[in-house]
Amino acid sequence: MIRIIIFALLSALFSACSDDAPSPLVTPAAAGELTLTFDARVGNADFALNKDFTFGSQALNFTKLRYWVSNMVLVDTKGAEFIVPDSYFLMEEVGELDLSGTINDKLIYPANKRETITLKGIPAGEYKSVKFSIGVDSRHNDNLSLHAGELSIANGMSSIVWMWHSSYIFSSLAGSVKQGSETKAFKVETGLNANYKTMAIDFAAPVNSAAAKGVVLQVDVAKMLDGVDLVKNPTINAATAPLMSTVATNQATKAIMFGSAGQ
Repeated sequence: MIRIIIFALLSALFSACSDDAPSPLVTPAAAGELTLTFDARVGNADFALNKDFTFGSQALNFTKLRYWVSNMVLVDTKGAEFIVPDSYFLMEEVGELDLSGTINDKLIYPANKRETITLKGIPAGEYKSVKFSIGVDSRHNDNLSLHAGELSIANGMSSIVWMWHSSYIFSSLAGSVKQGSETKAFKVETGLNANYKTMAIDFAAPVNSAAAKGVVLQVDVAKMLDGVDLVKNPTINAATAPLMSTVATNQATKAIMFGSAGQ
């Protein structure tokens, strides 16, 4: 009888100790990273500055390509979404830019080519698509004092003449266009909240972030200009709202597509 009582007491004691023991720690999946390359093209040719490209009866020569990629979201194979924080990136291929406000305030932006961004701290897993926007969302576009990611007036993508207040230029394309014996300088800019465009790009196969794979998206600059005659309309901005809307829509619906994925 005494043995039975002792056994019962010991059982109760061990049971109490078990109830008070901490639960096993759950180790989250290791974070990975993913590189995204926005490979600028002109049809089947690689985009380049100061090089002639033929568009039908016109020859275009580019001196600048800049645009904002923002608010990235990665979608995994189960449909779960990972919102990439502070994801505002300036993609560009430019020569040296003079951003000086006055003669006494000299500011030179150096020549630069930037097509690739690296998203770090991505939850390990397999992703099937990416969502992002071209331009800057209204919260930041209407208030340049807000900073996130790479947003900065010093990046030269703001204009004080649009809507009579400061706002970001979403994309900018400049150069010269030649048709027959006529040559004109052109500047194509998009902006304004109505032209903030969001898109989703599906990958050909799931991409594993833990393997640090990269994804290449092709950006066909020629398709940005579908339906636009730069000889007749060499300047496109907020003053030519319908044409600006056409360029912004083209960029979001025609110009960017999946290219490839690899290590």
